[in-house]
Parts: sequence; C-alpha cells; structure tokens
Amino acid sequence: MTHVLVAIGSMGDLRPQLALARALRAEGADVLLLGLEDYAPLAADSGVPFRDVGTRLMGPVSPPLLARVARGSQTIGALLVRRWLHDSAGAIARALARAVHPGDHLVTGILGLAACRLLARRRGCRLTELALAPTLPTAFANSLVGAPRAGRSRINAAYSRAVRRGSVTMGLPIARALDRSGAGEPVGAAGRGEGGETGGIIVACSPRLVPRAPDWPTGIRCTGHLVLEMPEWRPPSSLLRFLDSGEPPVYVGFGSVPVREPAGEVARWAEAARRAGTRALLYPAAGFTDWDRDYGEHVHHVRFTPHDWLLPRTAAAVHHGGAGTTHGALAAGVPQGVIPFSLDQPYFARRVAALGLGPGGLDPGRTDVEGPTRILTDLTRGERAEGYRRRAREAARAVEREDGARTAARILLGP
Repeated sequence: MTHVLVAIGSMGDLRPQLALARALRAEGADVLLLGLEDYAPLAADSGVPFRDVGTRLMGPVSPPLLARVARGSQTIGALLVRRWLHDSAGAIARALARAVHPGDHLVTGILGLAACRLLARRRGCRLTELALAPTLPTAFANSLVGAPRAGRSRINAAYSRAVRRGSVTMGLPIARALDRSGAGEPVGAAGRGEGGETGGIIVACSPRLVPRAPDWPTGIRCTGHLVLEMPEWRPPSSLLRFLDSGEPPVYVGFGSVPVREPAGEVARWAEAARRAGTRALLYPAAGFTDWDRDYGEHVHHVRFTPHDWLLPRTAAAVHHGGAGTTHGALAAGVPQGVIPFSLDQPYFARRVAALGLGPGGLDPGRTDVEGPTRILTDLTRGERAEGYRRRAREAARAVEREDGARTAARILLGP
C-alpha cells in the first residue's frame, strides 16, 4: 500500500504534506506526493517521491483580478481559485488516475477531496482528509473560518455547513474530469460537503491557534501544525552577512500566490522600513524579477528560506495570514502583523489578534507607505511591542512540545 498525498494549491498546501511524507517514510511507509510543477525541486531536495500534476500555481491570471484580490476581495479570491481549478482540472485528474492504485491510502486537502472520494470508492482506497484550516461544521467562532457571530451561535453552525459545502465543491471540476474519463462514479454523491465517505479527518493546526471545537465529532484528530524541517538547508552567505550586520530584522512576506506588482510592493515596504527605523527581510511574491535592485542597506530580499530557520532570527513577521507562516511565526515566538487577502487568512489574522501576538487584521487594499510604516513601528518600537513579544514567547513555549507531522503519521498508520 502506498500513501498518496495530494497537495493541490500553494506552497502553504504543499509544505505540510511534504512534512507528513517525510514522517511517514521515517516510519517505514511507502509514500508518493502529488503536487504542482512549481514544487518539484523542493520535493527532490527533501528526498520524497514526487509526481507533478501537470499544472502550475494559478497560471496566467488577469491583472484586474489580481488587483481585486490585492484589495482583499474574498469573493474574487475564491473565484480566482475556482477558475484556476477549472482550467487545471483535466491535467490534475489524469495525474490522479495514473498515480492511485487499488488499496492505496489517499490523503488530501479540501480542494482534492471530491476527486479523491471518487477514486477511493472506485478503487477501494482508504481516504483521509488533511485540514490545514478550520472549515469543519461548528457553532463556535474560534474554530471556524469566516464565522459571522462571536462565541457560539446557530448562525455559525448553519454558515459553517455552507462553507464546508462551498469549499468541497471548489474541487468539483477535478472530480468531473475524473468522471468523464471513467475513473469515478457519478459526481453528485461525491460533491456533497458532509457524509460518511471520508475515513477520517486530521486537523493539522496547533490547538493554541485553532482550538478544538466542542461540537466536533470525536473522530476528528488534532495534531498540531505539520512543520517541514530542513536541517540540511544552508543559508546563502549574503543572508548570513545581513543578519550579522545589525539588529534582528522584520520579515515581510506574502506567500507564493502571484500579485499584480511584486516589485512595487517590495519598494513600498523597503521605504516603510526606512521610515520606521527598522531593518527588513523581504520575501517577494511570485513573479518578482528585480533581484539586482538595491533597496538600501537596511533591506535584504530573500528567496525560499525555511521558516523554522529564518523566523527565530527576526524581530517580527508581517505576512498574509496563511496557515504555514502564521504557525511558523507562532513557533518562532515573534510578534506578527497580518495583512489578510482572502480565504482562511482573515481567520488567522483574527486569531493572532485574539492571542495578543500583534495588531488585528490590516487592510490589504492600502497602497500607501504610511500604513506599513505604522505596522512596523507598532511591532518593534510601539507602546504595545513589548506585550506582543512577551505573549509571543509564551505561545512558542506552549507549542514547542507539539510534533504534528509524527503525530499525524502515526494516526494514519494506525495502532
């Protein structure tokens, strides 16, 4: 039996699955990771068997849509993912059909759930859902992405069921492509967001950040975040020189999803860091090409750098609120400023603020320098900065005992 891990989405979807793959291999299991072409080099560096699904992240996306996502449009963010999945469905379906064999164990995030249900039924596979954000039905706001009411509410419960159905149906184009190919059964049953088809659900989030909802079924297992440790990774000498040349910088990064003007964003945050009197490590968004430009001695831009290595060496982290970066900053014990764009990011921004680790979710639609300057000042030198730092250190001590990847691997392998 092979554990086929299906990671459809951004780097934030890939890295936890890669961590799980390594943990499963350490337990002696056979593993195959399916993911986007973009991440084949990272999988190769990690020593995990990998097969790309024949598509890249988002592909060509129109500037007007990117601009609206950058202004924080939840609706456009979801539509952008839907369109990308629609365009990529055929390639992903073919890759799934080739990779999965009778008796395999499918482990997938929510975007691949509808398609993997079809394959699991057709080929007699076991199926486990790996939830990287709390999109499961619940009445409790602290454990629900996009909860419309604080605390416990029947409105939250109804909303969460709708969110669940909507999230699962985002992946229906892949299931339909499988169905047309004859690899699955009728899509109607597989597309529902609830039911007994899934063999188990693992919530791969720290309970500190995502508390277990009291009304979740007992079969839902919470493991802690799946951290991809890369002890063999070596930082470039230029990064080491920058870190050694002054006080710890603030990390500023907005994930692997493309934005409309990545060079403009880098320039804006470089100027904000200058005004705030702080140093900055900038991780540009996908599409950035201006690597040779000098933004000043107080700024250094980096390519991929493991969070577990980098973030403990920073003074704070400013990011988009993806699950991976939020958990990485939590484990590093540094304050966080979250600028959420869409999907689950506003939830994580709200949780960061509730834990007192940084200011509340900040407006992604602003294009001025004053907003970023205030964020950097607040996190490093403002009157609330020491409180942020103290609570961040306390949170890090609370999560350091978690070993999400090993815990999840042992759940999957059973007693």
